[in-house]
Amino acid sequence: MFDFVYRNKRLVQIVLGLLVLPFAFVGVDSYVRNMGSDNDVATVGGTSITPQEYDNAVRQQQQRMSQMLGKNFDPAMFDNPEVKQQVLDGVINQRLLQTVGQNLKLTAPDAQLRKVILEVPDFQESGKFSESRYDELLRANGLTRVSYESRLRGDLAQQPLQDALARSSFSGAAQAAMFQKLTEQAREIQVATIDIASFIAQAKVDDAQVKAEYDKNPDAYRAPEQVKLEYLQLNQAAFAASATASVDEVKAEYDKRVKEFTAPEERRASHILISIDKDDKGQAKAGAKDAAKAEAEAIQKQVSTAPEKFADLAKQKSKDPGSAAQGGDLGFFGRGQMVKPFEEAVFSMKPGEIRGPIESDFGFHIIRLAEVKPERARPLDEVRAQLEGEIKQQKTSKLFNENAEKFQNRVYEQGDSYAKLAEELKLEVKKTDWLTRAQVQAIGGGNQKFVQTVFAPANIAAKKNSEAVDLGNNSLISARIVDYKPSSVRPLDEVKAQITAQLQRKLATELASKAGAEKVAAVAAGNDSGLTFGAVQKLLRQAPVANVNQALTKQVFAADLSKGGAVVGGGNDAGGYTVVKVVKVVEPEAPNADKLKSLAQRLSGQSAGDLSNAYVGALKDHIKVEVKKGVAQGGEKDGKAGTDAKKS
Repeated sequence: MFDFVYRNKRLVQIVLGLLVLPFAFVGVDSYVRNMGSDNDVATVGGTSITPQEYDNAVRQQQQRMSQMLGKNFDPAMFDNPEVKQQVLDGVINQRLLQTVGQNLKLTAPDAQLRKVILEVPDFQESGKFSESRYDELLRANGLTRVSYESRLRGDLAQQPLQDALARSSFSGAAQAAMFQKLTEQAREIQVATIDIASFIAQAKVDDAQVKAEYDKNPDAYRAPEQVKLEYLQLNQAAFAASATASVDEVKAEYDKRVKEFTAPEERRASHILISIDKDDKGQAKAGAKDAAKAEAEAIQKQVSTAPEKFADLAKQKSKDPGSAAQGGDLGFFGRGQMVKPFEEAVFSMKPGEIRGPIESDFGFHIIRLAEVKPERARPLDEVRAQLEGEIKQQKTSKLFNENAEKFQNRVYEQGDSYAKLAEELKLEVKKTDWLTRAQVQAIGGGNQKFVQTVFAPANIAAKKNSEAVDLGNNSLISARIVDYKPSSVRPLDEVKAQITAQLQRKLATELASKAGAEKVAAVAAGNDSGLTFGAVQKLLRQAPVANVNQALTKQVFAADLSKGGAVVGGGNDAGGYTVVKVVKVVEPEAPNADKLKSLAQRLSGQSAGDLSNAYVGALKDHIKVEVKKGVAQGGEKDGKAGTDAKKS
């Protein structure tokens, strides 16, 4: 797992950086001021960052990582102290900006707050804001409307400050051109690698070295607290099989909603539009209206005596750019889709009838009604499947609601076992192996309250069924601890093989590095190195090739090619050593204006980010920040872990 974090360190940092985006659930509640609380994670300018705020931030990052990494996501990643520290830093930085916003008396009006909430996709059903969905999601995240809206208002209030920082940076064409040359300039190289595997056998490690490594940092081999669980989960889907829809129920629902399944009358018409010439102010020019009407009347006479010419005349005479090319055909339309005079005329005509001129705001129309689709009710058979599905869904929801109360009561009343309740509700009692906090949270769909409930001291001590936790989306869960392991340093015998392998790999890497340096010297001197170099390939600064990491890439681009070539070497990410022949410089193509503009915008964005980070860093010189020891390392957030604070 830690190998994954190391190999994807940049990705992890990018995702964690998303924490400062506004409108997230993890917004820092500037209204919470639990001064001096022993449970505070940190304080910024004397205001508290509570454990709930920090835990919500961790949960939000878990969700984002899960969405980005999919099946590659490992919840245990968030047991890593480095990751926890980055999350905490993000919360602190956001609180710093909020503090400045409050000092500047920045605020967000109610109208802006309401607009943002109404537009959050997660609060919508079928594209519209849903109050029940809103409350459900807040409840699942341990929030109330008041607390969430206070946090969101704080985020909105600081947005002008963030925007000001973003706008304070800009880049010109010269900078963009230089940036393009630096980033797109390439090198032609040839690569040879020295594999670490050939040195493992030479890397001898004895027991004394293993023990010394263990004694040096025993906390590096600390196992997190773990639990074995039994749990029972009630989902609405569990009742889907027992929900049915009879023929009579479907018919009754259809009769009740028949208007919903009725298509209104539609008509298909064609027209020839003769527009009225207007001046710059939109007023009809002198005589223009009479001239347009006279032209329309003349066309009306033509098509009345020769209806078959209607389409041709529409193509020649009509001023409607949307229909003229189609012979004036407007297709089918219902009431309320056309201007009123036009609609009234069309819906009073008979098929085949030609009428006009009809005046509207657009000019004069000659209209031909082609076809009428009368009002039509979709037959029951056509909507039967839809109605059956909706009736079953309603029954399933009702069954869930009826049994949810029973579930909540029985997990408490029958606190020593889930057996009777599982049998009664036809549910399966699930059992787990040892799980960390992050893995327990994954079982609960990322719900932080579930983790807090499971690991509550009372539940650890009693080993009773927990209260039912609402996971949202019509799902309840209760868990009982079967066994518990507190966090502890693993004994040497348990980690001996792991430490031995680490030390062997470290020593083998050093041996490979020494051998590699000798090979580089041999190649540079023109001697036989015994290495086999691959084919010539192109290396870009931002796109390292296999076995050439960023550190070695920097060496390649810094190499002096004034004498026609160079050779460099360095460790690779596999633990071995890479030797690179640098053949020549490859200059990029000259950028066009659009590319320069795009690069300038990119530079401005990067510069604004750097400025924002520097600004937040400077704030720490003026606003006192205190962090409890052990928080990011997963230690207890109480006196047991120490309550000393450090100033950032």
